[in-house]
Amino acid sequence: MSGSNSLEHSSSDPSSDMRTSALLRIASVIETAATLDELLLLGQIEFAQLLTIAFSGVLFVSEDGVSARLVNAHPPRVNLPPAIDLAEAPLLLQAISERRVVQITNIHATPLVEVQSEAAHLLMQLLDQEHLCSLLLLPLVAQDRVIGLIIFATVDQTRHFSEREVALARLMAGQLAAAITSFRITEQAERRTSELGTLNEISAAVTSSLNARDIYHLVMEKLNEYFQVDAGSLLMIDPETDELVFVMTLEAGEEKLFGVRVPQGQGIVGLVAQTQRYAIIHDAQQDPRFYAKVSESVNYVVHTILCVPIIVKARTIGVIELLNKRDGVFTEQEADRLMRMAATIGVALENAHLFQEVTTVRDRFEAILNSTNDGILMADMHGTVVTANPMAAQLFGCGKELLIGRPFSELLAELKSRAHAVSSPSWLNDQNGSEQVVDVELPPSRFIRHYTLPVREANGAEMGRLALFQDISKERELAQLREDYTGMLVHDLRAPLTAIMNGIMMVKRGLGGPISEQQQELLSIAHQGSQAMLEMVNTLLDISKMEQGHMALDVEQISPYALVDQPLDRLVASARNHKVFLEQHLALDLPLIEADRDKLVRVLQNLLDNAIKFSPTGKTVTLGGAVLEMSDDVWSNPHVLPIPLEVPPLHHGKWLIFWVQDQGPGIPVQYHERIFEKFGQVRGRKVRGTGLGLTFCKLAIESHGGKIWLQSAEGVGSIFAFALPITTNLRG
Repeated sequence: MSGSNSLEHSSSDPSSDMRTSALLRIASVIETAATLDELLLLGQIEFAQLLTIAFSGVLFVSEDGVSARLVNAHPPRVNLPPAIDLAEAPLLLQAISERRVVQITNIHATPLVEVQSEAAHLLMQLLDQEHLCSLLLLPLVAQDRVIGLIIFATVDQTRHFSEREVALARLMAGQLAAAITSFRITEQAERRTSELGTLNEISAAVTSSLNARDIYHLVMEKLNEYFQVDAGSLLMIDPETDELVFVMTLEAGEEKLFGVRVPQGQGIVGLVAQTQRYAIIHDAQQDPRFYAKVSESVNYVVHTILCVPIIVKARTIGVIELLNKRDGVFTEQEADRLMRMAATIGVALENAHLFQEVTTVRDRFEAILNSTNDGILMADMHGTVVTANPMAAQLFGCGKELLIGRPFSELLAELKSRAHAVSSPSWLNDQNGSEQVVDVELPPSRFIRHYTLPVREANGAEMGRLALFQDISKERELAQLREDYTGMLVHDLRAPLTAIMNGIMMVKRGLGGPISEQQQELLSIAHQGSQAMLEMVNTLLDISKMEQGHMALDVEQISPYALVDQPLDRLVASARNHKVFLEQHLALDLPLIEADRDKLVRVLQNLLDNAIKFSPTGKTVTLGGAVLEMSDDVWSNPHVLPIPLEVPPLHHGKWLIFWVQDQGPGIPVQYHERIFEKFGQVRGRKVRGTGLGLTFCKLAIESHGGKIWLQSAEGVGSIFAFALPITTNLRG
């Protein structure tokens, strides 16, 4: 019975009916509103009917809770004041921070804001123009957060809202706040969908086009359309000058300003590029940072600007600048949105740029491969061919595509199987080097020189092997002609030189009549010059024979002590004339060796003669000798050497080491190998020779199965040393 009475009482309660009716109307508004602005306007109309008020408005609080902006008013207003700092409006801040209703009976007695800024002044001006008197401030709370305030106001008269009116208004405000949040989420999703759609179109254009200008055009076209602006520019940083360069400016679909440069740090764009933070300018003409020179050059007036950096891997590569928003001003939300889009656009542009670079490098590489006369194969770390050029295909007698994927070792084996001869030129190969040069003779008369080189990444890590096949047939033919001509010429010089020397000797002996002392001296000079030329001719012939492997060695057992006596005796007078001292340091009990005495004497004589020529006055030239034993790739007794001589690794066994040490100017490292080449000399030396002596020494020592080397540095003298095997039998 009590329940029935309660129900009857409830159904007959006027306030309950009013509450239900108001909630139903708000629900209807929420269901029928198509946009957030429509929702706010219809909601305020319902509030006005419920509370019998003449003015209402809705303020939205910023994400950081620092400011609030009037976004809607009833009756509607065209111009609404900008966002106001809540610190300037304590009553607004109190309603928001404490989430409670605030009533102001008379705003003239209790001001809503403390007028300081222009925004606060404009808000107070609106209140005065509308003749507002009493205010009711209700917080809009959704998802445990105050998203804004709804303001109810009376006109020209004071009023105190009753508790029942406040309670009903709060109930409806809760429904409205939930609906606002729902609309915001929907709008945000729609904006995000539109944003992603725009980015997808841009990404599709970037990946489908190799023309940079087409890409830039589409990027700005989509951004201008998305943000509803009059014009937009894309500027990229020139890495060489750090200037910003206009690569695309679109105004009403027309391209402008291409190639125009903005000096580093100048204008809004320069500031954004340096700070990597966006900038919103509401009045460009009054902003001292605005770089007006560019816009003035095309007679374009800039009012508002939104500029964001394009950042890739923490590095600014450019900026996007949007000009003159068509409806209203640029907002922080739009700046955040453009920053997100710029990050994606930056990655797309960077990838497109890298792709273009890779494509360009690939095309250049392929052009080089196709135009070279050498055959080229590149293999990966597994030895499988991954690149081949037409000359390599011609050499192996098949198409390029048939070479790719085959093991390189297999191809090289096939090439050698077709060869008449395969050799490794000693003058091109380092005995201890892993990379060898191979000459392959193919029928009928074709010579191919094969190199294998490592391919390394920028960090030095090996990523594959490069095989070069150089056709040296013409080179071989010319070299043979040169050698034949040189050999014939040198050989034919020996006979007339011998005749000249014999004639001089006969004249010196008086066979042609008496000669004076002065004539004797002149004839001696002529005989010495002829003798030197004959020795040069003999050296050239010997070098030619040794290079061709035709030099026969007159091998006999030789005592190392007797071997050094002959060159020392010959050069005593030369050392005395140069005021240089000769010393010898031969170890005790040096064993006999089997060798060509004449060749080794000439080697020692050449080395000693060079040392004397290049030694300063008063210095010493030392000839030394010792026996070293090589085992397990290590010299077992290096302590027997009286000097710090660096002996290269040689075959296992005992070796007789000779060295000639001087105290001269030394030889730069870059000449250490070249000095043993035919006619190879060190530039800048005052004393010059034929450039053949050391070549003869090298070939003579190598023909004995030995090795010669140089140890020297500028300013510390030189040591020429050679090693001869003791156990090798050379008689065969």
